[in-house]
Amino acid sequence: MTVEQLTWLAFASGVLVTGAVGLVVRGIVVSPGAGAGTLSGRKLRRIAPTSSVNDRSRSAIDRAFDALVIESGTQIVPASAFLLCTAGAILGGGIALIASRQQQPVIIVCSSLTGFVLPIAWLAIRRAQRVKAVQTELPQVLEMLARATRAGQSVEQGIDLVANEAGGILGEEFGHCSRQLAMGRAFDKVIMSLATRVRVLDLRILTTTLVVQRQAGGHLSDTLERMAAVVRDRLVARRQIRAATSAGRASTLVTAVIAPVAYLAVFIFHRQHLQIMFEDPLGRSLLLGALILELVGLAWVFTLLRSES
Repeated sequence: MTVEQLTWLAFASGVLVTGAVGLVVRGIVVSPGAGAGTLSGRKLRRIAPTSSVNDRSRSAIDRAFDALVIESGTQIVPASAFLLCTAGAILGGGIALIASRQQQPVIIVCSSLTGFVLPIAWLAIRRAQRVKAVQTELPQVLEMLARATRAGQSVEQGIDLVANEAGGILGEEFGHCSRQLAMGRAFDKVIMSLATRVRVLDLRILTTTLVVQRQAGGHLSDTLERMAAVVRDRLVARRQIRAATSAGRASTLVTAVIAPVAYLAVFIFHRQHLQIMFEDPLGRSLLLGALILELVGLAWVFTLLRSES
């Protein structure tokens, strides 16, 4: 490539990175609609919109990506996340194109795909950590709601108690619900929006229970206490199963790491042995096929381990 083309590539990458960083900072620092007012001394913050189930015009990939961004708990919107992925792809491809002295399409494409996937992987890790934290906090929240309703308080007061006393992720989420209820939003919509933002099965059961109790009545405190005991037992059983399958997951990790480490060692110490994989078309095809088979095998094994747990 010429110097002019490299300059244009660096300029485009810099513009995209600057725009992505600006949108992230705007989503985190600047509060849209901050002039709307405050509630009990706390600034009102816009909650990221959730995807509608009835929106058939959007593809399943778009809805899954939006759900990933919302459920990760970050303060960025899906558009900003997609811009980060695009900037990562251009940066990865540009770095590979500049670093390689020869134009090697396989390396450039793999670097671009890596740069595009890294933000998605980060969001997936954040979502998994958030789900695990919610599952750990949920029994305590259920017991707090049960004690509040048994003491004669309403469900709204119990939600406010959890928002002020629980802390953690669920404390923040119930704080959103408490502020929405104080602003006059319908109880059913507030509770169902909580289930949309935090897609945990036990929490969805809780929201359904609250909505049904609101409509039909019943002894909510007894139901919440039994639910807390069931959730705690399921959490203990899940941890036991995870400990029982630790050997399989460890062997999978070792098997997954052996091939990339061996390839990296040969690439560092005996690079001439791998030149055929980049110079010959058949070598490039074999390298790309090996990478695809490695990813497919890892996905299959992790799916089996997940189904066992």
